[in-house]
Amino acid sequence: MINLVPGKSLMKFDQQLPVYNWLYPMKGQELDTVTHHDFYSGVSTEGVRSRALYFHIPFCDTICTFCTLNRGLGSTGDEQIETYVRALVEEIELKGRYASLTALPIRAIFFGGGTPSTLTAEQITRIGRAIHDNFDLSELREFTFETEVKSVDEAKCAAMRDIGVNKVRFGLQTLDPVYRELFNVTATLDQEYEAVELFRRYFDYTSFDMIYGMHGQSFEAFSRDIEKAVGMGTETIELYPITNIVTQAPLHKGYAERGLEPLSFTHKMAMTIYLNQYMRAAGFQQHNGHGFLRLPEGREPGPHFISRDYTNLYNTHTWSHHDDELIGFGNSGISQLGKYTVMNDENRATYVRRMLEDGDVKINLSIADEVPYERGVVFHLPYFGYLEKERILWDRVPAEIPRKLDRLVAERMLVEDDHEYRVTELGWIWYVNMMYYLSPEADQRILDDFVALKRRTRGLTDGDNRMLPLLDRADI
Repeated sequence: MINLVPGKSLMKFDQQLPVYNWLYPMKGQELDTVTHHDFYSGVSTEGVRSRALYFHIPFCDTICTFCTLNRGLGSTGDEQIETYVRALVEEIELKGRYASLTALPIRAIFFGGGTPSTLTAEQITRIGRAIHDNFDLSELREFTFETEVKSVDEAKCAAMRDIGVNKVRFGLQTLDPVYRELFNVTATLDQEYEAVELFRRYFDYTSFDMIYGMHGQSFEAFSRDIEKAVGMGTETIELYPITNIVTQAPLHKGYAERGLEPLSFTHKMAMTIYLNQYMRAAGFQQHNGHGFLRLPEGREPGPHFISRDYTNLYNTHTWSHHDDELIGFGNSGISQLGKYTVMNDENRATYVRRMLEDGDVKINLSIADEVPYERGVVFHLPYFGYLEKERILWDRVPAEIPRKLDRLVAERMLVEDDHEYRVTELGWIWYVNMMYYLSPEADQRILDDFVALKRRTRGLTDGDNRMLPLLDRADI
């Protein structure tokens, strides 16, 4: 259990939560014998504000040691990828038959993985054609495609652009050769820089992911990574503190072989504070919990330290309000619709076989007690830094939620006026903990159990997540 600590201190919680990405709500009745048809034929659009689509491409040329997402080895041109694409198109056409899924225009699309750029240009075009044929894209504002720079070329970029992609992301992770080797990042730095120039010719936005807080990483090495990242020239950058409990044992074996010790969470928090100041000085402004927007030359940041000039629209459907829904495609693709959380078959082989042979596939279904009307408070507010009060049906949220908001205001982590709540710079340091704190106790217990289980995973090492000034408070 993580506890809020009152008082005029930087340490607002007694420990830091070592995860930053989870579903909400986590509790619910689990069913695993439901087919696509059984579920999606009964989905309603009543009260839904907007929807986004997610497409999972579970193939990578090489497997990064920090990644535990659903993926396997596969390269452009492999027959297994072609078979998967045929199954994916079948699923798109299957869902396209349900008016409940196609009645609302789609605002955002995201291709993730795995590595979507392992697809050929023709496969990208074919999937894109199926999406356009089966869904209303008249209000599409953001279409993001994740890539790995070794597997991109002019033909693939042209195919992406032609189906509507306007934003590309790639996993840079770090420019430090030691950690690139530990992560099994096999692209050369020349390929990284060349990819940025290629993307700039085709897309409105280019972004990349970076990780920090690795075992043994010094502030000097961290500074070099940030400086080089800024010099890449992309419009946005996503920077994440590494979450060791969801990495792989080979990474930690590499740490041990090099004598690299885990950083404490206090150390990683100091890195985050340093990062925020560094990025502002470099002409960037935060736009969500880990994302930074490059400001045009001469433009000063807005009145709040969090930018509202740019929003990752797909993330507004993952770190969302209760009425912003997500529909997932592909093996392990996740949908969140009202009180339902749906996961497609996690096994790629059975997903492909059943989709191609039966035209349907079984799904795992979790049903919450009711629509999570508080989701915007739990997720959107900490992640995007503000919450419009009129977006919440306050008479339908658990009674504990408003009390917790008042507590966070009293602790100077939020400020409030007649129209909205806003996260302060102090609160921003703790945005993941605020998600946990604002969650109902039943969800907190599930997260506690998940973290405890992961911390017992053999081969993983992590730093002390307690906030050090509080350890010996009884002795002060």
